[in-house]
Amino acid sequence: MFKLFFIYPVVALILFWLASDVKIGASVYSFNDNYISIEFPKKQLRSEDNPAPWYSFYWNAESARDELQSINDAVVKEK
Repeated sequence: MFKLFFIYPVVALILFWLASDVKIGASVYSFNDNYISIEFPKKQLRSEDNPAPWYSFYWNAESARDELQSINDAVVKEK
C-alpha cells in the first residue's frame, strides 16, 4: 500500500516535472513578479503538427493575495 499511495505518485510527479517546461519567477522587490508556469509536454517533445501544449498552468502570487484578502475580509466582518 505504501508503494501505491506514496512511491508511485512521487515517481509520476517527478516524470511529469521532467517532461514539462517549468518557469518560476521570484522577486524580493515586487510581489507581482512571483509566478509559476508549467507547460506539458516540453517544447522539444511536441510534434510540429500540434505545437500547443496538452496542459498549461499559470499561477501568479498577486491572484493568491487578492483571494486571501477577500477571505480575511469575510472572517473579520463576522467578528
